[in-house]
Amino acid sequence: MHPTSTPAIDKSPGGGERNGFPIPVPILVACALTFVLYLGAYMRLPLVPLFAQELGASTFQVGMINAGFMLAATLLSLPLGLVSDRLGRRRLILAGMTISGLTSVFLLFAGTPLQVGAIYLFSGVGLACFSPAMMSYVGDVSPAPFLGRAYGWYTSALYLGMAAGPGLGGFIGGRGFQAAFLLSAVVIASGVLLGGPRMPAPPPVLTAPSRNLGADFREITRNRAVVACWLATFFATYAWGSLFAFFPLYARDAGIPVVHTGLIFTCQAAANALFRIPIGHLSDRVGKRVPFIVAGNLLFALSIAAVGQASRLAPLYVIFVMVGGSMAATFTAIGALLSEAVPTRIRGLAMGGYNTCIYGGFAVSAATLGAVISRSGFPAGFALAGGMCAAATLVLSFLFPRHPASPSE
Repeated sequence: MHPTSTPAIDKSPGGGERNGFPIPVPILVACALTFVLYLGAYMRLPLVPLFAQELGASTFQVGMINAGFMLAATLLSLPLGLVSDRLGRRRLILAGMTISGLTSVFLLFAGTPLQVGAIYLFSGVGLACFSPAMMSYVGDVSPAPFLGRAYGWYTSALYLGMAAGPGLGGFIGGRGFQAAFLLSAVVIASGVLLGGPRMPAPPPVLTAPSRNLGADFREITRNRAVVACWLATFFATYAWGSLFAFFPLYARDAGIPVVHTGLIFTCQAAANALFRIPIGHLSDRVGKRVPFIVAGNLLFALSIAAVGQASRLAPLYVIFVMVGGSMAATFTAIGALLSEAVPTRIRGLAMGGYNTCIYGGFAVSAATLGAVISRSGFPAGFALAGGMCAAATLVLSFLFPRHPASPSE
């Protein structure tokens, strides 16, 4: 079966339909599993640093715990995406969810900062199993004309889980870390046990993956659309990492209450989630992905640079809504274009490289911008992050193929 052929659309009661888009059952299941995983995993996000400090970890050790998690996800996303091409998406998706659930269970028994670090490293392995495989699965089961909407629904579910998880974790964590970790494990396990058996298999692929890994890598790296998407992702997450790591410090120095700092990030996450579905729908109607990537990244870069020039609440709320909306445009279109640009047999490799660029962008941003901000201040750091993203996007606008060829098996 050619990857761009259209699988049957489920219009039974088990499916759904929004704005004229029939949602196949596999997409609904993928969205549900993605929401459950990120809800459960992000319940741990605000608690693990505090839990590690309670066990005696220093601030440096807390940073290293998070760095280890990010490093594992960065290094393993690409090879595990390749594994999903060979062993199947479902195995990797369920393995990733199982590992994430076990992470919460293991945290119940952690007694030292070193043990927390080792467990969180294990969590990075789970994320690297899940993300490339699930992104590939969505592309495998989506009708070609609806890829933008499919990735809009999928990523909206992801970001809703990311937005809801920390709040729920913090609420339960107020009653004790153990209760929050236990609930996190139960949430993820329910997804594996209830959703896993209901996960339909993707359409069969006529041509099996090559046994020559070098040939697969060469095919991917010669694909201009894939390389451009990877680089656009890296520079976008590099810029986003400047806010993720340093905006709370900037807000504190500007006299912004912590509660508003959290709400500002919540507005960004909400805009990011809510804009993805209509943007995916629009990109399908237009039939082009590249304009959304380029325009989205340029607006995103401008918004990042503007943060350093704003110190009052109203402008910051507006800027962060722009950040969320522009991220929605860029990353929804990137997911759809990557899926369109490669044959099914190496889609996991393409999505693995995409996730590697996400985590790598965050890691490089945290490692380099701290020195810039320490020397020249927050506005300079945000301006540099936004400027690099804008410059890279302008260059990449010439690298994207004007008329990407349909992938062949």
